[in-house]
Amino acid sequence: MNRRRKRPKLRVPEGIESVLERAGDSRFARRQAPIPLQTWARAVGLRIADRAKPWTLERGVLTVRVPSSVWASELSMLAASVISRLRDAGVEVAELRFRVAPLEPPQRPPERRISRAVPPPIALPQDLETSLALVEDPELREALRYSASHSLAWQDYHERSTGQAGQRNAASRSKPSRR
Repeated sequence: MNRRRKRPKLRVPEGIESVLERAGDSRFARRQAPIPLQTWARAVGLRIADRAKPWTLERGVLTVRVPSSVWASELSMLAASVISRLRDAGVEVAELRFRVAPLEPPQRPPERRISRAVPPPIALPQDLETSLALVEDPELREALRYSASHSLAWQDYHERSTGQAGQRNAASRSKPSRR
């Protein structure tokens, strides 16, 4: 009769990564990693784990796939510390070897972008209009007018959204004019 082993009770909550790994998150993958990817990531760090994947483990030799010979060279210099960390995690590794091969790009969460409506350009203050009238080249004058009106619109939008509009007006009144 086959009895099911009871899992020991946890003292602290367990991370979802380890639950999925234990449950066989990659059980449908064509090829299983020779060591748990979470263990690998803890041994080498997340940045390296994104670019170097454990491939095979045979007789104490862990073969690691890397995207370029530069990565292989850099990681070979770190091999002693990686091996000691893997041994501390219970993985029987005596040597690391590196193979250059294409890897899947790292899975990163999509970049969060906040979409905002572009504020319409605003009318320029009279002193700025007076200064622009001194520019002789009409094409340059229009480009400056266009840029200034859009820039001031964004500035005004930002100040209204952060609640700093009153502070700017008070600060501009306290500054002496350049005339």
